Amino acid sequence: MTISIIESDVEADIDTFRSLLNRNREKTVDNDRFNWLYLNNPHGKAKVWCAVDEQSGKTIAFTCALPRLMKINGSDLLCWNCGDFSVDKKFRTLGVALKLRRAAKNDVDQGVVNFLYAHPNNKMEVIHKRVGHFCIGKMQRYVKLIRVNSLIQKKIGSRILTDFFSFFLNPALSSFDFFMFKKEKQFQKEWVSGKKFDQSYDDLFKKVSPNYKIIGDRSSKYLNWRYHNNPLYKTKRITIRKNNELLGFIVFYVKNDIAVFKDMLVMPDKRILNSIVGFWIKELRKKKINQISANFMDKNPILDFFKNHGFYFRPEEESSVYVYANKNNESYSQWIDGDNWYMTVGDRDV
Repeated sequence: MTISIIESDVEADIDTFRSLLNRNREKTVDNDRFNWLYLNNPHGKAKVWCAVDEQSGKTIAFTCALPRLMKINGSDLLCWNCGDFSVDKKFRTLGVALKLRRAAKNDVDQGVVNFLYAHPNNKMEVIHKRVGHFCIGKMQRYVKLIRVNSLIQKKIGSRILTDFFSFFLNPALSSFDFFMFKKEKQFQKEWVSGKKFDQSYDDLFKKVSPNYKIIGDRSSKYLNWRYHNNPLYKTKRITIRKNNELLGFIVFYVKNDIAVFKDMLVMPDKRILNSIVGFWIKELRKKKINQISANFMDKNPILDFFKNHGFYFRPEEESSVYVYANKNNESYSQWIDGDNWYMTVGDRDV
């Protein structure tokens, strides 16, 4: 059986990608998700490679790379953020995944794009290793308990006992956070829903980005696409300002009783970071949200703050970050060094 790898027309073949992805996953995705992710990205349309069974002419696998603008030592460089990867079950032993991943690697070698990065699951990790990608770190999940209600309910089942124990334990958690997060009256904090990201976010990114050697674009144009226009979930955010100047933001969404962290960018000042996170926790507690779930790359410089402020590591949900770069690029050595990266879960494909 001969399998050919071809570059697809992303607009003409988008229904093929959706069909293939849906028949190989438990959760189906709709057209809105594909149009948003593949066609409306402000950095460009997705690049897609398909694996075709030459005997039948059937597309049996595909993968995509999403354009992502990065700041590397202050300069803008376009890279690829590796996205969807799907192979029909009967073809998963034929090395199809390896061929598809090599197609993206070959384009990097040929200078089509400077770099790529990926967040493969455990099964795909061996493919990235075999094609020569470098592991630069781990994506790690941290959890912050805000209210004990759901935890106790899960343990003992009784609603009456849950309410009884929560009555005493929730104030204890609140008191812990009161002393952990200092109030800073000089800053103005706000819970924001439904508003677009404006010019103040561009100004913030220009100020913050020079503090990191490698950081993904967080301009208002990108943020509006990534979060405000996202058809998969409705995000909210916390902002912090002083004299009307934006100093930082946190993006998240709420699912059931959990605040799911997606992204943040804050001026490199511990008082600002302490104030915005403290306000976020206080507002979540008011709205009876029970916990925060947050994913960071293990080498993100702000991770230590969360570790020291009541966020605990969940090792069973750790995954790897892989990169590949053209060796002729002057930033090659920096790209493959995880210590240079500012990365949150918001830098993944969706």
